[in-house]
Amino acid sequence: MKRTAFAALGVFLFALPAQAEGLCQAHKLFAVAVHGGEFNQQIEGTARLTAMQTALEKARSELAAGKASLEVVQEIVRGFEDSGVFNTGRGAIADEAGIVETDAAIMDGNGLRSGAVASMTRIKNPVAAARLVMEAGRHVLMVGDRGQAYVEKLGAETVPESYFLNAGKRAAASSDPHGTVGAVALDRCGHMAAATSTGGFDAKAPGRVGDSPLVGDGVYAADGVAAFSATGHGEFFIRFNIAKDVSDRMRYGRQPLSQAMKGAIFGTLKPIGGEGGLIGIDAHGHVGMAFNSLGMFRGYATDREAPVVAQYAGPVKGRKHR
Repeated sequence: MKRTAFAALGVFLFALPAQAEGLCQAHKLFAVAVHGGEFNQQIEGTARLTAMQTALEKARSELAAGKASLEVVQEIVRGFEDSGVFNTGRGAIADEAGIVETDAAIMDGNGLRSGAVASMTRIKNPVAAARLVMEAGRHVLMVGDRGQAYVEKLGAETVPESYFLNAGKRAAASSDPHGTVGAVALDRCGHMAAATSTGGFDAKAPGRVGDSPLVGDGVYAADGVAAFSATGHGEFFIRFNIAKDVSDRMRYGRQPLSQAMKGAIFGTLKPIGGEGGLIGIDAHGHVGMAFNSLGMFRGYATDREAPVVAQYAGPVKGRKHR
């Protein structure tokens, strides 16, 4: 299928071909990108890079076979939550009271459907709970104990406090890298999706919610434009609606992916001390990864490129399609 120019976005946004029998095979183009958090201190070990490499290899194979982007991003993030090596799910850091509170969001660019959860204390996979909220259709964001009871009724899996590796361990300020995780994907139907999951900021006050579960801040996806997942100091991402801001720079300002991302991360956030990063994919399968910190765990794969992962310097965007 030949893609239309950005000038025709108003028509193109929701005019993509529907999935046939659950598979996306309308064209050959697809892409996926992941992140495992930004950081400003030396990080030892390769566990996060290995987890991303493995996830990208599987996702690339699945997208090639026609799997939907929404399923791919949820599966990737769920795997990161289960791994225990990121600040999410089982490995989420505790707040200043020693309690693990997790947040997550997922967004389907096909129709702008979204679901999110925040301040969850016994949900095994926050991204799966967010998906349940989205599919239920009544609400977008469920928070705290009552929100947790709601997603449990929807079928979210629960775990005891002992499941979380850092439960009971009071986090000291700047004691850990932020470690938020995320994934974005473009499937062979042209549909886009994004998901973000986190244990929150270092030594956060109990009840604090950052940008990760907020649509337009830490996560955003719109067919025909782009999909994004953010990591970093969430308070800054919230104030400037960074994910949606980058999407708008592309849609209304006609800026290419890389330029729009750099404008937000370096032009908007950095001058005011906003630390963080962003991964993104546009409707043409181009990949972008921008961060203003020492490093960001990140990686990508496309229909033309095998998985690439990085931690410090290295690739910040995929090769251009010809």
